[in-house]
Amino acid sequence: MAHRLLPFRQYDENDVVNLFALQTDVNLKAIGVNDDGDNADGVLVSVQAGDKGKNVIDLDNAGDFFASYSSPVGRNQYPENPLKVVAASSGNFNAIGVTLRSTLAVDENGESLLFNPVKKDELQAVLSGQTVPILSKGIITVTENAIQAGDKPAPGQPLAAAANGKFGLMGGKEQNKNQRQIGQVLATGVREGGNYADTWAGRYYVIKLDC
Repeated sequence: MAHRLLPFRQYDENDVVNLFALQTDVNLKAIGVNDDGDNADGVLVSVQAGDKGKNVIDLDNAGDFFASYSSPVGRNQYPENPLKVVAASSGNFNAIGVTLRSTLAVDENGESLLFNPVKKDELQAVLSGQTVPILSKGIITVTENAIQAGDKPAPGQPLAAAANGKFGLMGGKEQNKNQRQIGQVLATGVREGGNYADTWAGRYYVIKLDC
């Protein structure tokens, strides 16, 4: 999947939430490491399931990792975190932060990352069902993929949660009653395209995040 977060960031580790795994609708076996989905890093998320009265882990017969079996013999039960977050939606009051790592199942060759933890770390990813670090406050830099299509926020403009875990401009007076400011643009820039294009060519945004 494509990274939405760029390297420049400033934050305190005390502002990172390490409680939740990502629940996503995408097929993690089908999505490639260069595809942009709600399992990317830099995705705004909100709490979907937070019942600490449940078991510390769930055992899931997870088809994200390898073949599932209906027989109790050879069952592929994999431990996963039952506390879940999902990509925040438009006007969401409850976004708690952005994911600092992507959630993946396979690498660019379709090989399971469950059996290759070194490659998983190189891709700055966690496995499906594993806890993903979520930043609630700090300064981050994001690609234009992290911004709602059609929005081009300028420095100083406030941001709210938009669809698919993206940032969007705060709306007009009527929309503001359904929105909460979660950030502000500090600076913008453009990474080179054409013959000198880098991996993340295009516009980028430095954002002061405060969920």
